[in-house]
Amino acid sequence: MKKFRVVFLSAVCLSLAFADVVLPPPVKSDGPGLWTLLERRASGTRNAFPAGAVSDAELASILWAATGRNRGGQGWTVPVGMGRPPHVKVYAVKNNGAYLYDWQKHALVEVNNKNVKAEVTADDFVRNSSVILVFVADTAANQRAEMDNILAGAMSQNVYLAADALGIKTRYLMTLNAAGIRQGLKLNKTDTPLCIMPLGKK
Repeated sequence: MKKFRVVFLSAVCLSLAFADVVLPPPVKSDGPGLWTLLERRASGTRNAFPAGAVSDAELASILWAATGRNRGGQGWTVPVGMGRPPHVKVYAVKNNGAYLYDWQKHALVEVNNKNVKAEVTADDFVRNSSVILVFVADTAANQRAEMDNILAGAMSQNVYLAADALGIKTRYLMTLNAAGIRQGLKLNKTDTPLCIMPLGKK
């Protein structure tokens, strides 16, 4: 009986552990051309922002585009310089938890197994969206705050284009709850939340 209890308790502990998500390969073909995307790209409206689910496959493509590491290991397409990886991290906040996107593994590393959307922002349309992307500057890796914002801006443009190509709406927002994000995403003291981008489908 004691052996059964030990096995049962071990199983319970494992079920409570955080679980990382290995993402499927990003979509690299089909869809509208660049000029079409630039012409029709637009932010989702606050009053009618879609709340339809974004799949892991779609999220994988958007995150891959966001980082700019999309040249087969030949460098980055966002302004980081010297071949160094970006010092702005991207988190994906979903109903089932919050995740840090790992550029090297193309995977979501779970940082919280609870729904922390309410901690991210007070805007209902953002909290009701399928996924909230949170851009966080690692100030320990970079001492120039203006570069963090430039990098986040370039990454957000990649998100706009990739999302529109997939029929997903997004919106760039600087209105966020920095204290709530720090707690919900378990950030380091040197991490600074910069902006958020909700994702949703009609």
